Amino acid sequence: MKKVFLFMMMLAIGIIAVACSDNAETGGSEGSNGVEEYKIGAIYSKTGPNSPLGEPEWNATTLLVDQINENGGINGVPVRVILADDESSQEKATQEMNRLINDEKVLAILGSSGSGPSLAMKGIAMQNNVPMISAAAAVEIVEPVEQSTWVFKTPHSDRHAVERIYMYLNENGISKVGTLTDSNAFGASGVEQLENLAGDYNIEIVSKQSYNTQDPDMRAQLTNINSSGAEVVIVWGTNPGPAVIARNIEELGLDLPFIGSHGIANQNFIDLAGSAAEGVIIPTGKLLFPDQINQDDAQYEVISSFHNDYSAAFGSEPTNFGSYGYDNLMLVIDALQAGATDREAIRDHLETAISNYVGATGIYNFTADDHNGLEADSMVIAEVVNGTWKLFE
Repeated sequence: MKKVFLFMMMLAIGIIAVACSDNAETGGSEGSNGVEEYKIGAIYSKTGPNSPLGEPEWNATTLLVDQINENGGINGVPVRVILADDESSQEKATQEMNRLINDEKVLAILGSSGSGPSLAMKGIAMQNNVPMISAAAAVEIVEPVEQSTWVFKTPHSDRHAVERIYMYLNENGISKVGTLTDSNAFGASGVEQLENLAGDYNIEIVSKQSYNTQDPDMRAQLTNINSSGAEVVIVWGTNPGPAVIARNIEELGLDLPFIGSHGIANQNFIDLAGSAAEGVIIPTGKLLFPDQINQDDAQYEVISSFHNDYSAAFGSEPTNFGSYGYDNLMLVIDALQAGATDREAIRDHLETAISNYVGATGIYNFTADDHNGLEADSMVIAEVVNGTWKLFE
């Protein structure tokens, strides 16, 4: 009898262990009333060179989680986002990715802020069949699509940004450009798109220069670009590099207009560049200037509400990077609200059910062939005027 009793006890324990393991894979813990919480992982660059990007994404996430749970969660089930700082490092991003997937058993991963860490995370998401929504720009994060089936992203890609810049150049009769790009993953992806799309817009790249992320001076590259006959310099990077370049142009007294990427769409660039920021042009989303958006714009309500809530909570503006944090989480919330509560269901929902979805960054239309879901004409042009980003008229 004792042997039978011990066998039955061991069998019961085994059944319980399997049930707990199966439930852990879905990112929820099973209680007497069903799932106790929906668990999501988020990896953003809270510190390091990408912190001007990652901090508003991190803040947006905490703000939204509080709001969602204060309003009853998802059909009464609270949401828990486990935030991790990748310190702007690919190595740290992969460590946190593995921890969140294998130890925390999250339903989905949000992030990271930079293209390099996001590309490093992509492979892990694919290997483990975990939906991932990146907040970085490089088009390679979601292409080729057959190698990105579990990966999505919310920022406009560098391809969109390049197209919008070239549209602006065509509108202003500018055809000869010099490029000055960061040697990191973001810069490399940007220069690839600048080269690939130049012919489509009758743009000639007359000088191609690069720099390292932490270089303190780029005057030599700028001198080369200026002597090449370039009418403008297109700078592709995130701070501090672009701000250094703007100051270098001012120090050299060059009459060389500066066009930047959407990677400097924040006040930090203006603060770092000082007076040299005046007149700088970038392609951007609309959250950069919420008070300049028409009330009949489809994004007006989302942008205004988020901007006001964020500003009240943190005493600063969310910038476009905050909009990526907003959209990343709210897309997963949309899936959960629709009943997609496991990893595969969330992935399928993102790919098939996100149509004309109004986000803070743009209006998304994900498909099996497009895991970014945005178009170049959803970006606008901004200019620094009197120390502030203004919608270019």
